[in-house]
Amino acid sequence: MVNFRHVFYAFSFPLHLVKHPAAKAYAVYAMIDEAYAVNASLPEAERSARRLLAMQIACETYWVGGGLLGVGLGAALPAPIKGLEFALCALFTVLTLDAFRSRSEIPSVLLAGASAAVALVLTPGLAMFTALLLFVGMLLARHALTAGRPAQESADA
Repeated sequence: MVNFRHVFYAFSFPLHLVKHPAAKAYAVYAMIDEAYAVNASLPEAERSARRLLAMQIACETYWVGGGLLGVGLGAALPAPIKGLEFALCALFTVLTLDAFRSRSEIPSVLLAGASAAVALVLTPGLAMFTALLLFVGMLLARHALTAGRPAQESADA
């Protein structure tokens, strides 16, 4: 369920820039959190197919290379290191804060917070799943309510 977020990346990821079918297939395959966050912070004028694909290739290279290096170094360590599992959570926190800072998307942050709070109260054992469903529902409702407004009004909503 955690990886379900990738479905929503596709709504605003600029795949329309990539014209070649093989390049577009790779761009879909290589759509990861880091590529999405970096691309979301770029001004529209700076986005291009070449830049998008180069960024995705670089992200995949450091992800796979770093993973292989981590496996090698981890195998050489004598015992597990306590607290290291928090690194992925910290990565997502930083990506969220950076995307929020570059777009000032206050309504989405408030909807996400409300979804998490309601889910923790109503279904503590299934909080992640419930929060995801609530957040998707609220985003769809927000989109339906703001779809007919001009761009400036919907940005303020």
